[in-house]
Amino acid sequence: MEIEEKSNLLIVYLKKDEDIFLQLTEITRIYRLIKARITGFGYLNRLEYGILSTVEPLFLTKNLIEDFITVSSINGMIYNKDTNLMINSVDKQKQIHLGRFISGLVADSFTIFLNIIETE
Repeated sequence: MEIEEKSNLLIVYLKKDEDIFLQLTEITRIYRLIKARITGFGYLNRLEYGILSTVEPLFLTKNLIEDFITVSSINGMIYNKDTNLMINSVDKQKQIHLGRFISGLVADSFTIFLNIIETE
């Protein structure tokens, strides 16, 4: 993982086999983030995401894809140190995968932008 700092913006470059959610958790800890807007794009070889099944109680149907996946966008935020992300992606069979991001392993490269709103 490489991080560039530009004023209130962090640009994170992830490398092969890095877990996106674990890296974001580490960045939240290191930079003591409370609120931040997250956007990004890249390639994955493993994706776990959820689709809303019920509201009361909140329940997501989990999906696991272990294939090459192109992520056109990942959007979300860190709020009170809690990370929530939504993903838009497509696999090599051209099936679209949309939902709440749970975890993912980088296939080749992945770039994440964090617009920092509040720190400790």
